[in-house]
This record gives sequence, C-alpha cells and structure tokens, in this order.
Amino acid sequence: MAPRKTKVPTVSLRKPVLKAAADAPTLKPQAAVMDNGGGSGFGGSYSGWQSTMFSNARRAIFGRAPGDLRQDLTPWNRMAMMRKCRWAERNSGLFKQILADMVLYGVGDGIKPQSHASTPEMQETYEAYFAEKAKRIDITNRFSFYQAQAILLRGMIRDGDSFAAKVRNGAGEAKIQLMEAHRVGDPLEETVVIPGIHDGIVFGPYGEYVACNVYKSDGGNRQILAQSMMHVVDHEYASGARGVPLLQHSINSIQDEMEILALEKQGVKDNADVTRVITKQGGILDQDTANELGALNTSSYSSIANTMGGKLLVLDQGEALTSHMSNRPNPTFTGFLQALERDISQGVLPYEFVGDSSKLGGATVRLITAKAGRVFSKYQTIIIEQFCVPTWGYIIGQGIAAGEIPDDPQWASVSWTTPKSVTVDAGREAANDRADVAMGLLSVSELYAQRGLDFRTEMQKRAADMAHIKDLAAEYGIPFELLFCPTNTPIGTVVTGPEMETETVDMGEDEPADVEEPAPLDEPNS
Repeated sequence: MAPRKTKVPTVSLRKPVLKAAADAPTLKPQAAVMDNGGGSGFGGSYSGWQSTMFSNARRAIFGRAPGDLRQDLTPWNRMAMMRKCRWAERNSGLFKQILADMVLYGVGDGIKPQSHASTPEMQETYEAYFAEKAKRIDITNRFSFYQAQAILLRGMIRDGDSFAAKVRNGAGEAKIQLMEAHRVGDPLEETVVIPGIHDGIVFGPYGEYVACNVYKSDGGNRQILAQSMMHVVDHEYASGARGVPLLQHSINSIQDEMEILALEKQGVKDNADVTRVITKQGGILDQDTANELGALNTSSYSSIANTMGGKLLVLDQGEALTSHMSNRPNPTFTGFLQALERDISQGVLPYEFVGDSSKLGGATVRLITAKAGRVFSKYQTIIIEQFCVPTWGYIIGQGIAAGEIPDDPQWASVSWTTPKSVTVDAGREAANDRADVAMGLLSVSELYAQRGLDFRTEMQKRAADMAHIKDLAAEYGIPFELLFCPTNTPIGTVVTGPEMETETVDMGEDEPADVEEPAPLDEPNS
C-alpha cells in the first residue's frame, strides 16, 4: 500500500489588503487614457504631434502615465538610486570630483553668520556665543557647525536629501544630530500604521510637512516633528516627498565608462606583453634559428624572450622578425571617453569645470566659471535657508531662554557670509569692485561678503592696524605715510605725535585772532 501523502502547510508572503482599500475604486489618470482608450502609450500613433507618434525608426519609450512624484519615486527606486550613487562615490573618480567641487566651492571653510541685533554690542555677543557653540555642535561632539554644512550638502547631492535634528545632550545643551537619507523611511513593522506617511515623511491634511519617521539603532521607529527636524533637500517637483540624487541620471554612463576603461586597460597590457613577432611559413621553430636567437639547446619561445639581447639575427628565406606595434589606446577612444564624461557631468556642473578646460578660450572660461558659480550659489542658498537659519534660531534662542545671553528684539535677525566666489579674473574684478564702491554702486559690506569676509570684523582689524601704525610713526618720529601710504594721500596729511593734540585743540579755526568775528557770528573755518 502506497504511503499516504500529507499536505504541506504554506505561508503567504503577500501583504493583507484592507477591505476599505480593496473596495476603493482605482483612479485612472486622464493622461493614461490614450486615443485607443487602452492606455498602452501608442494611442498617439496617428496624431499630428510627431513627438507622440510611434515609429520603427527609433525605440519606443516605455513608462507609466505622468503622475505625482510620490507615485513615480517609490521607496525602492530611491534606495536603489542611493545604493548606486554611493557605489559610484567610492569607485568613480569623476563622480567623486563632482561631489568634492560642489562641497569645496559651495561650503568651503564654512558659511558664517552676521548678527543684525539692535546694537553692535549685542551683535558681537550673539556672534561670539554662536561661534563657541559651533565648535562642537553635533551631539557626538565630533563635528563643528561648518563640518556639518559640508556633510549635509554632500549627502543631499549624493543621496537626494539629508537631515539634521534639533536635540539636547545629557547636560541639556542644545545640539544637532546629523542623519543620512537611509535613516528616514516608512515603518518596518507592518503593525505600525502612520496616517499620511510616504517614504518616511508624514504629511498633514493640507499636504504640509508634519513629521518624519526615523529608524533607530535598535530597529525601532521614532517620529520627529517638523519643527525639530531640518530636511535639507532640493525639491524639483511640487508633489515630491523626498529628494532625487543629483547624479542619478549618470549612473549607467559611469558604470559603462568604468567597464570600457577596464577592458581597454586590459587590452593595452596584453598588447604591451607581446614585444616581437616572428613570421614563418610553418609553425615550428627549428633548432638552428632558435640558437641564432639566443636559446641554446632549446626551441622554447619563452627562453628566447628571456635571453634575447642586441644580436645580429640570420633568418631563413620567408621568415621575418618584427616588433609588435600597438594602437591602443587611440585618439578615437579618448574622444569617446570624453563624450561619456561630458554626458555624466551635464545637468550638474559644466564638463570643462570638472574635466579638461585646456581647449577653452578666455571668454569661454569666464562663461563656464560663471555658470558653475550660479550652481554653487543655488546650493549655498539651500544650506542657508534649510540648515543655517534654523540652527541659529535654535542655538541663540536656547541661550536666551537659559539666561546665558541677554535678550534683544532683533536676536533672530541674521545674514550669512558665503566663501569667496570662484573667479578667473581676480585682478579685473577687483578693479571693477573698487570703481563700483567709489561710485556708490556697491556697498563696502557687500564687497567684503563677496570675498567671504565680515565687514565689521575687517574694519575693526583695519582700525587696530591704523592705530598701531600711527603709534609707531609717533614713537620713531617719522611720517605716517612712510609706513602706510593710502592712495592720493600726500605726505604729512596724517598727523601723529604732539602735533595731533595741537591740531585737535585749534581744529575748525583757520584765521588770525585779530580778524576773528564776534562770538555770536563766529563759524568754523570762517
């Protein structure tokens, strides 16, 4: 009797569908309904718009009907992009160069604050307090405020977005906790249901950013309110929740370039390994020829290669010994690589800025530099608005609440000085700036800001330097202009020493005492 078969229990891996979701009608976007009503994408084959017509001359472009970015950019798609971009950062020199340039010219040595409190004393107090807190601003006490700027900007460009939470350490001090994009997402447990969440971002009834869901190290979840979480992202769509990696469009080209270059390098090494070629009518090397080539008592080609030197060779009729000439790599291959690299960098930075700019003229170099400068300015604005300003408000506000610094009606008013802008005509631009300042077309504070400097700080340094120069001139009894001569200032204009006190007493009177007007009618310099 055959053994009775037992039924093996099975477990379904499909997620259970709620009854309300199963009964809800599926919305069909209007754009998905083509001319044939089937939504296949080929309904415009006979329309008057050539861009919508199907043709055998080119491949069809497949894709879902246009919809919100929250539908197009699924969490799986975003994580796949992030994984490949991080791989490219570790292995592609061009990818890493673009990231390094964006951070170097966008943040540099840091975007620094300038307080606009009601009095200069309060401005100096707030700036000094923030500078002290900025030395170790993150909760791990490893990164400064300016290092945090670079980390967040790099993460936003590479992963699509980055996060910084307003937290407190064990001593109750205000700190910042940096988080990378993979730390924010939907809850991993199916039992945890958060209404209005998409890819870790919780939205309110009006589509406003309410909170985000953060993965903890122990595998759990934590929701942080929007007022306590800074989301650094460059939104390109109004319907998006998360950012798109800036270089995701170039991932395939980066992988193609690396694979093609690896194959070409292998081909170059294979060709370089073959130095000489013997052409024979037959495939056997006789002993006499081998002895003439230097291989004694053997006809091994390897022995010939090891012992061959500067010798006079005698070959039989029909035989030839030639050096192998390799044509790899060739100029065509080099141009092909440049085309790939240009495609990779397009849409981010000009290829000539991150690649080869040796073939450009002066005007073209200025255009490329100006375009790159606009890109850096854009991301500086994002960092300032989404990270720097909220951080200033958090740190200074907590300091005022704790009584560590005095209050001021304008304590939240602040501007930011970015690093010096990139230029290729420093001399020409400096001359233009001096002319604009002299004509009143450019303020001195704006000029200092363009160079990444604080106007008040630099003026204080200048005043201290001038006072020191005057003291030295008075000490050694020499004119001030011999130590420092401002433009169009004749020698003797700046008075130092005892003469300065005398001039101060008589200042405003330039006439003899016998012709002085009566006191009621006297005016200075009259």
